[in-house]
Amino acid sequence: MHTRTLIIATLLPRWQLTLAASTWPAHTDELEDILFLNTGYRSTGFATAVTPCSKGLQPRRVTAAEWLRTAFHDSISGNIYTGEGGLDGSIAWELDTQENEGNFAEDSVAAWAPFVSDLTSLSDVITAATYALTRSCSNISVAVRGGRVDATEAGPLGAVPQPQNAIGIFRNQFARMGLDDKGMIQFVACGHSIGGVHGADHPEITNQDLANFDTTPAILDNQIATEYVSNTTLDPLIVGPSTRNARNSDFKVFNADRNATVRSLATDPQLFASACQSIFQRMIDLVPAGTQLSDPITPYDVKPYALQLVLLDGGSSLRLTGDIRVRTTQRGVSQVQLVYTDRNGVLAETSISTTFKGLAAGFDDTFSFYGFSADLPVETSISSFKVSVTYTDGTQTAFDNNGSGFPVQDTVIYLAPQSCLDSSGKLTVVAAVRNQGAPNLQVLVKMPQASPNPVPSISTTLVPMAMQSAVGAYQLYSADLAFPPSVANPPIFGVFAGSATDARKGVSGLPTGCTTLATASSASASSGSISSSAPIVTTTTSLLSTAISSSSSISLSISSTTSASPTPTSTTTFSFQGCYFDSLNPRALSGHSVADDNMAVDLCAATCSQYHFFGLEYARECYCGNVLDATSSQQSLTDCNMLCAGSSSQLCGGPYRISLYANDKYAVPVNPVVAGYEYKGCYSEGNTSRALLGYSYSAANMSVEYCAQLCDGATYFGVEYGSECYCGATLQSSSVPQPESDCSMLCAGNSSTYCGGPARLSLYLNTTSPRLPVVNPAISNYTYAGCFTDSVEARVLTDVYVANTRMAVEKCAAACERYVWFGTEYGAECYCGGALKNSTRVGEGECGMTCGGNQGEFCGGRNRLSLYRRDA
Repeated sequence: MHTRTLIIATLLPRWQLTLAASTWPAHTDELEDILFLNTGYRSTGFATAVTPCSKGLQPRRVTAAEWLRTAFHDSISGNIYTGEGGLDGSIAWELDTQENEGNFAEDSVAAWAPFVSDLTSLSDVITAATYALTRSCSNISVAVRGGRVDATEAGPLGAVPQPQNAIGIFRNQFARMGLDDKGMIQFVACGHSIGGVHGADHPEITNQDLANFDTTPAILDNQIATEYVSNTTLDPLIVGPSTRNARNSDFKVFNADRNATVRSLATDPQLFASACQSIFQRMIDLVPAGTQLSDPITPYDVKPYALQLVLLDGGSSLRLTGDIRVRTTQRGVSQVQLVYTDRNGVLAETSISTTFKGLAAGFDDTFSFYGFSADLPVETSISSFKVSVTYTDGTQTAFDNNGSGFPVQDTVIYLAPQSCLDSSGKLTVVAAVRNQGAPNLQVLVKMPQASPNPVPSISTTLVPMAMQSAVGAYQLYSADLAFPPSVANPPIFGVFAGSATDARKGVSGLPTGCTTLATASSASASSGSISSSAPIVTTTTSLLSTAISSSSSISLSISSTTSASPTPTSTTTFSFQGCYFDSLNPRALSGHSVADDNMAVDLCAATCSQYHFFGLEYARECYCGNVLDATSSQQSLTDCNMLCAGSSSQLCGGPYRISLYANDKYAVPVNPVVAGYEYKGCYSEGNTSRALLGYSYSAANMSVEYCAQLCDGATYFGVEYGSECYCGATLQSSSVPQPESDCSMLCAGNSSTYCGGPARLSLYLNTTSPRLPVVNPAISNYTYAGCFTDSVEARVLTDVYVANTRMAVEKCAAACERYVWFGTEYGAECYCGGALKNSTRVGEGECGMTCGGNQGEFCGGRNRLSLYRRDA
C-alpha cells in the first residue's frame, strides 16, 4: 500500500502555506476548481451540498455526515500489507451491498458523479468531498492530492466494520489501514462527531427516527468525547437498544484502551481537531500501491480559463480570447494586463488589457475574474504570456507561471464560429492546422452505467478529419459525428495533430448551422455544411479505469483482415469458445477487467486464472467472469479480427466483439472437507447476538482450514464475510439455515473455497472428538443463579472487576470469595458485589460464551452474566 505523507500544517490559514505554486496547465486544474470555487463567477457549486454543515437532502439528514461515512466505506478496504484497496472509488460498485444499506452512499455518489470526468476520477472527487465537509463543519483542512485511479469493480466484502463485531475484529480491520488502538479510537470519535443513526435503517440500534451521536451533530468537535467521559452521552452506539443487541460499537472501541484516548480527546479541543485532521488525511491518502499522487493542490495566484484562438476571415489575423482569475484573498486588484511573446520569441511592444468579469469565493479564498479579447497578426501570432497585476495598494506583480509563461499554441485551432450542432444531434467540427498533417477529432461522451452505479463511463470516439480549403497559412479540416438519442450529457471534444492539441471544448453555444470562413478579409461568411467521408473508429473505455490526457498526441490505427490472419488460440489450459457480442452495459463478462498495451491471450488467461471464462476485446482489453451475460450472443468469427496489442500472431476481439475462452482448469468453489468436522450448511447470524459466542478472529489470509485451527477443537466454528472466523460451544437458537447461495463469498486466503457471506456463516460441527458438554460448574459455597442482564452504563455488580483472557468460573469465584454475588461475562470478565442491582433473569441461551480459560464452562455473554450467589 502506498500512503503519502502529510507535508503541510493544514490547521493553519491557507495563506500561510508555503508550498510552491503549480505550473499551469496541470492535470489537477479541474480538481482545483472543485476545491476552491464554491460560489460566484465560474463556480462549480460542489460544496453547496454541505454548506452549512447542517444541510441535508431531506429533514433530519446531514449530507456532510453521509459524505464522510461514504468516504470511509470506500477507504476502509485499504491494506498496507498487500498494497490493495484504499480510496479507489470502488464504492460506486458497492451501493447495493448490505454494508451500504440505506440511502447515504447512493445519494453521496450520485452527488459526486457529475464532477467525474476523464481528468478527475471519482476517488479524487471523494477527497474533494472530504475537504469540503471538514471545512464546512470545522476549522480542519486536509491536503488534497490528485492522480487517483478508480477501481473497475467492487472491493471485497467484509472490510467495513459492523456494529456487532467483537473488538478483536475491529482491531484487525483498522490495523489493515495501519492504525493501532489509539488511531482506531480517534477515527471513530472524529467520524461520529457529526450526524447520527436512522432507526428505519438500523432498528436494532435505535428506535428513533434519527439518533444523533452527540448534541452538536452539525459541528465537527469533541463533544462526542466530552459527553462520553461525563456519562451524559446519548450516542446510540453506546446506549439504548444497541447495548441489548450487542451493537454498541462505539463503547467497544472507546473502551479498547480503557478510555485513555477518548479522555484525552475530551480534555483538549485542539488535540481533537489535530487528531481528526491527521486521521482524515490518512484516510484520503490510503491508495492502491503504485498510485502516483500529485503534490497537495493549492489555489493558483493567477489562472487562465478558456484560452481560445480563432482564425478570422481572410486568414491574416487571429483573435485571442479568455479569462484570467486572480486570487484576492490578501489584497484587492485594480488592473490586470497580459504581456505576451510572439511565435518567434519576441516580446510584444503593447500589452493586452482586460475588463472585470466577476467575483468568486471558496472556504478560505476570494478571486476576481478578468476577460480579454485581442486581434493578433498571423505572421507573428503568440506563444506565451505573463500576467501583470496591479493591486489596490499600488504594488505590481508579474506572474510568469514559474518562469515558463502561460503557453498558447497556434498549430491546431478549433474554429467555433465555423462549427455547429444541428437539431438531429449531428456535430460538425472545423479546425485550422498549420505545418502539420491531417488531424483527428476526439469526442468524449459520458454514458450511463448499469444501476445502481450513477458514475458514467466515457465513450471515446476518434474521427479522422477531412481536408477542406486553405485559408492563408492554415489548412482547414472538418469532421461530422452524429449522436444517438441515448446521449444525455453534452460531449467534450478536441482536435489533435502530432503533439499539438486544442482540446476540452463543449457544444454549448454552437449554432445549428455552420458558416464558412472567407478566404479574403472582405468576403462575408456564408451558410454551408461541411462533412467528412472518412471512416469513424469508436472505442469505449470505462471512466473508472482510464483517464485521457488532453495534452497527449492521439494516433489512429485501423487493422484489416487478410488471408494470412492468425487463427484463435487454444491450449490444454483454455479453449476458444468463439466470437461474442459485448454490449458494454452490461458487459459480457463482469468479474474483472484490465487493459494493457502488451495484451495477448496468455496474459489475459493468467489474469483470469481464477475465473471460468476470459475474453479479449479491441486489441488490448481483457475481461474475466464466471458467467457469460445473457445479452452476449455468438457472432461471426470474422468480427473478432483485431490483432492483439502485444502479439501480432494472435487475435483479440474487435469493436463490441469479445474473443471468448473457457478455462479448462477451472474448479467450482466448494465447502471443503475438514478432518473431524462436518459441514452443516449456510446459517444466519443470531438476532440479538452472534450465532457463535466464543472467540472470533479476522485475517487477510482466512480459510476454512485456518479457522478450524484457530478454534482449536471447538464444538462449532464458522467462517463469514470472506475473512472472519467464529468459534463456539453452542449455536444460538436464532441462527437458522439459509440458502447456500447466501454463503457464496470466497475465502480471502483460498479462492477455491467458500467463507460465508454478509451476516451468513459457513458452519462446521465437530463430530469425531467433540469437547465435553459445556456447563455452569458447581462452586463450593455458591449456587448458580442463572443468566442475568448487565449494562455498561449501569453495572449490576460494582465492587470488584477482573479481566483475564484465560478466565474460568473458578478463577472468578476465588477473586470474589468475600462477596455475596459473582458472575462471569463476555468470556473473559469477572464481577463481584455485595448486592445485585437492577438485573433481570433471561434465557440460558443468552449466556452462551465459553470461558477463555476453560472451554467446558460458560462465562456469560455480551451484557449477560453467568451469575452465582453465596449459599446462606
